[in-house]
Amino acid sequence: MARFKQNQIKQPKKPFTYVLNKLFKIVIYLLLVSSIAYLIYIIEDSKLLNPEISWKINGELKTQVYEYDEFIKPLISNKYVLNLSQIKNKLKEHPWISSVEVERIFWNKVKIELVMHDIAMRFGSEGFISSKGELFKPNLTIYSEILSEGNKYSQNTLLKPKLAIYLDKPVGLASELEVKKFYSDFKSYQSILEPVKIILFERASIDELTLSNNVKVILGHQKQIHRLELFIKSFEALKNDKPNRAGGIFDMRYPDGFAFSYWP
Repeated sequence: MARFKQNQIKQPKKPFTYVLNKLFKIVIYLLLVSSIAYLIYIIEDSKLLNPEISWKINGELKTQVYEYDEFIKPLISNKYVLNLSQIKNKLKEHPWISSVEVERIFWNKVKIELVMHDIAMRFGSEGFISSKGELFKPNLTIYSEILSEGNKYSQNTLLKPKLAIYLDKPVGLASELEVKKFYSDFKSYQSILEPVKIILFERASIDELTLSNNVKVILGHQKQIHRLELFIKSFEALKNDKPNRAGGIFDMRYPDGFAFSYWP
């Protein structure tokens, strides 16, 4: 039986120039991909896009502030994404910072302005009162994780900067709920007493002042300004009468006078 053979159309050979052109395109594509990959590697490995932060603290420009750089380090580890809101909120957690402003100058360039608490009074042994009448309590344990062992900056350097210089500040004892009013009254009392300094102001049910001239003044809970002015007149008269024994306790809670007792 005869077999029929199906004739197949012979495909024409592609010209050499066509093959060469296609090969050239593949090589160009591979080179382009490799170049992009290398460029990404160079950028990733370089410091070109690292965040650059300029600090302004209490109005003074600082080129490098190690402690605050460390404080926000987790938020600037990704050089491609900088969330300014997160940076601002993180800095507000710092116990010595009163206010924060964060501004983007360029993609990876950020300007941060900090206003630090200035200490006007010590609040017992728990914290401080600023000149704005704000109570703040630096907690030395909250942020210890941001400093690894071996850093040249100790935890106390970051969160408790030279507290010894504040030991001469007056001490206040009062309820935390009325710190604003308490500090306002302190300023009023101090302005009347100048140049004598208040070293201790206690407010429980009554106001009591301990002064730098070895005198304690009990003002009570009303008419404190009037009683303080009366104390000044009485103290001057007593000092002139008995100059060597002016120190003691003045109880000004009497309608028309005061009670005085010498220190034991």
